[in-house]
Amino acid sequence: MKKIIAKPHLFFFGLVPVFIIIAFLSGDKVIDVNIYNTYFVMEKYHLYLFSATFFAMIGINYFSLFWAEKPSKKWLTIIHLILQTIALTLLLTSNNWNWLLGNNNSTLLDNIANSSTIIIFSFLIFLLSIFVHLINFFTSLFLKTKD
Repeated sequence: MKKIIAKPHLFFFGLVPVFIIIAFLSGDKVIDVNIYNTYFVMEKYHLYLFSATFFAMIGINYFSLFWAEKPSKKWLTIIHLILQTIALTLLLTSNNWNWLLGNNNSTLLDNIANSSTIIIFSFLIFLLSIFVHLINFFTSLFLKTKD
């Protein structure tokens, strides 16, 4: 765990090939998100490729800090990694959270609404992790380190 916190770029560069493999194995599955009367339909293939690209960019950010010998802030890195992992877990398992409704006789529309809620919640956690990463990156980059 200490190695991941000290070198978080290894974690994010490791996620890139995983998500590329998942993208090719995902087939023609789609994610449907319903917000009021608007439906957002996205193929999982494109979502996973976007995620691989995004993780590569985060890895480059953390590697640039490592290369410039500017250590990232430990607690911000931990918070960023935890939030990113939670968001990924919720997104990848969004169809498995239907037990939250509490009844076994729920309709298909209830399950779709619950999955959409989980996906939206995952996206909000993802946005929060982006802000934590940006704060971590810029404070590490611009603040002087003790020699």
